[in-house]
Amino acid sequence: MNALFQLISHEYRKYIFTRGFLLLLLVFPLAAAFGLFASIVTDKAAPIRHFVVLDETGRYEEVIDRALIERRLDEEIRAWDAYAEMAVKPAEDGTFPLEAPFAPEDINDSRREAFKAAGGSQGAYSAARPYLREGVPPPDPARPRFLRDNLPPEAASQSSTETRIEALLPYLTGKQKLADGSALFAVLVIPANFDEEHEVTFWTSNLIAQDLRGFVDRALTRSIRDQAFVAEGVDISIVERIGAMDVSTQAVKADADGAEHNIVSAIRTALPLVLAYALFVLINAIGGMLLTNTVEEKSNKIVELLLSSVSATQLMLGKLIGLALVGITLPALLVGILFLGITAGTGGEMTPEMAELVAAVREGLFGSPIVPLFFLYFVLGYLFYASIYLAVGALSSTIQDAQSFVTPLTILLLIPLPFLQIIVQDPNGLFARIFTFIPIYTPYAVMLRISSQPPLWEIAAATGVLLLVVGYLMVTMGRIYRNGVLSGGGAPSWKEFLKHGRK
Repeated sequence: MNALFQLISHEYRKYIFTRGFLLLLLVFPLAAAFGLFASIVTDKAAPIRHFVVLDETGRYEEVIDRALIERRLDEEIRAWDAYAEMAVKPAEDGTFPLEAPFAPEDINDSRREAFKAAGGSQGAYSAARPYLREGVPPPDPARPRFLRDNLPPEAASQSSTETRIEALLPYLTGKQKLADGSALFAVLVIPANFDEEHEVTFWTSNLIAQDLRGFVDRALTRSIRDQAFVAEGVDISIVERIGAMDVSTQAVKADADGAEHNIVSAIRTALPLVLAYALFVLINAIGGMLLTNTVEEKSNKIVELLLSSVSATQLMLGKLIGLALVGITLPALLVGILFLGITAGTGGEMTPEMAELVAAVREGLFGSPIVPLFFLYFVLGYLFYASIYLAVGALSSTIQDAQSFVTPLTILLLIPLPFLQIIVQDPNGLFARIFTFIPIYTPYAVMLRISSQPPLWEIAAATGVLLLVVGYLMVTMGRIYRNGVLSGGGAPSWKEFLKHGRK
């Protein structure tokens, strides 16, 4: 038994106390921080789309300008809401201390008008000053994403749309800059027959970026629809009032016990998807490490030295358990760090929205069986694949020899990918149940279904079947490992693989 513990410790330390693994532990939090930093930088560094309008009707420049004003107001409100959620302290009863229109909420016409009439973001900041957290700086002004520019002189002096476009082409291609040094992103051409054809031309050097084009389409579509209503004798004020109506849909999930969740339910639904993917990556990564390690030890004759001190069974168990602990270490550390972060976070001052989010993450992760199930299925899934990889490695002299066995297993694992969306959309449907009871897919199917509270007997029965299959595989593959680890020659055949398994 002492030799087995030494093997487990050796295999564990061989991977854990390496620069690569320690670097991986450092990279995970850094990657999360970098992702947050990148999203902030991306938002702040998003380019301003400068464009000009060639309106042959003479009526739609004003439509575009009104839509731009409305959009800028929306950008200002969204920037204020993000700032308020971060900078404003909640009241003693946990509520937000500011009232409408400065309290973060959905943006609609009535809030736009009220926010603008109350002084915009400057008025909001003045009202919020008594409630700001200590040391919080004033909000940055909202950056407009789209700006309509006047025509450059050489284009404005032309008499036709065609010659104006020709004069604007150097600006579109970047050879010339606008008067303020900015690049021209697009030219919108509204033809004289637009009221009949409802078609415009959008000249740009970047067809991938669709944001400005979508904005223009929406603004012009709204305008021609309003005109159509007026043409039918409908009062424009009625059109605007009806157009301002919207529906706020709140998704609520009812659990089997009748409890209802909002953000908690959303997190509970998203977490299994993330953890199922992490499960797939971890099992394959650790299994691959085990296969490589086994083949290298055999090809370098190290396994012969090891077998002079321990039995083949002890060597196999040492590798299995040691690398299983390696695979568990990283998610266990991440879960521990997340738990400590959530515990520490609940002690400070938070806005109601942030407090709800933290509570939702805590409830989603630690108020459900999802974390214990993740580790259980990691161990079972790992043993399923690792025992096969060990047997394959024992019979292979090189990694290339092992690929003839590993490749079909990988293909088999990828077969259900087209059906994953069906499982997500209908977690208690026929396909979900079928994959739950196929041992090779059980860990992933259960993780994807768990947020929908599948019947307990299905989970228990499928896990029981998986346990039996894993037990059988470990016995059979262990027999192949013991019989084949000292064998020589090139790539083994399937016949040889089966023969060693029957001994």
